[in-house]
Order: sequence, then C-alpha cells, then structure tokens
Amino acid sequence: MKTSTKREKVIEKLRSVPLFSNASEQELLEFGQMVSYRRYPKGSFVVNRNDRGSGIYLLVSGRVKVSLASSDGKELALEYLDAPAYFGEMGQEDHERRSADVIAMTELEVFALDGKNLSVAIKLQPQLALSLIATLSRRLRNTITRLEEMAFHDATHRVMRVVLNVATAGYETRGVPVIQGLTHYDIATLAGTSRETASRVISALAKDGILATKGRKIVVDLIRMRERLGSI
Repeated sequence: MKTSTKREKVIEKLRSVPLFSNASEQELLEFGQMVSYRRYPKGSFVVNRNDRGSGIYLLVSGRVKVSLASSDGKELALEYLDAPAYFGEMGQEDHERRSADVIAMTELEVFALDGKNLSVAIKLQPQLALSLIATLSRRLRNTITRLEEMAFHDATHRVMRVVLNVATAGYETRGVPVIQGLTHYDIATLAGTSRETASRVISALAKDGILATKGRKIVVDLIRMRERLGSI
C-alpha cells in the first residue's frame, strides 16, 4: 500500500473517533504521524500481564476484555471495553509492568501511541489529557465498587449487580437495557463466581420476569432489577 494511501486511511480512522471529531486536517495529520495503526484477530493478546510497556492504546473498533488469570486457570474479568476506549494508560503513568491481560473479544482496530509522544499529543489535543484523567477516575471508582461487592455481598448479589450495570450501560449507549456479546461465563468472571452460579441466577431472574433472553441478547427490566437488589 502506498504511503499516501496509508496516511489517508489513518486520517479517516482518526476522524471517526469522537475525541478527534473537531480536529483540523493539520492536527489529524500531526497526530497520525505519532500513532501506529494495528489490527488484531479475535482471541489475540493485545497486552500481556507483566510485560513492560509505556504505550497507550486507542480502541477504534471492537471489544476487549481486561482480565487476570491465575496459575490454575481461574479468571477474573476486570472489565469489557467497547470502542471508542483507552487502555494501557497506567503503564505510561508509573512505568511499571502491565497489571492485566487485554484480550481481543472481536476483531480489533487500534491506534498505539508510544509513551514518549504522549506530552506532544496532549499539546496537540488537550482534550486527550482530560479523557485520560476521566478514564483513570472511572476505573478507580469501579475498582472500589468491585472490592465492596466482593467483601460484603454474596455471589447472587454480585451477578445481579453485573447484570444491572451492563444493562444500564446498554441503555445509556443504545437506548435499550440490553446485554449483548457477553456469555454467562463472561458475566460470571465479572462477578467473581462460577458460570454455573451466574446461569442459575440469570435463570431465576428470567423466571421472575426481571429479564428476558432473546437470542444472544439479555433484555433487563432496570426498575425491577434495582428493586430486587434493594430487597436482598
């Protein structure tokens, strides 16, 4: 592929990212020179835990899972990210080894920004700094909430909380309280329990009419789910 064609493709992809929707052509060109465009197949590791790296990844399309795995094969999913999203920013801040694996749940398109270019990128697009701060704050808040759930609530409550949170996010982004693209196993790893437990809880909620499974989607009655969580 010719260099000019590659550059045009990068600019086109950057323009589709909300952060750069108002950027000028020149700003897109300058930022495009600092990032590398990459594609990953489903199931591949974008980031490996304990690897060293200071790059930040901007997810352009697809979904990734951020997770921890034990030596005996157990897994704890920390979160699922859908484009547009960032990951890898902690390595840039503290220069320590990566703290989790990031795995492609679908085919991915990402932009990788090397840590040494971050300050230049922020000068070019100050909104990037605010976005990174907001991302770090949200993830810290989510971590505190996860610790609280693990410490003070049983597996049933945790599964219901995951279902509520994911369905609420679906409502905020799609206008429908739906869980899409997550299996019972995925929900279980987010809740820190077994797939069997997650399936049992979801079946009980379906029996009570609080959610309904439609193909590979789970549609949740958010009001009744909140009421149920408040009663246990």
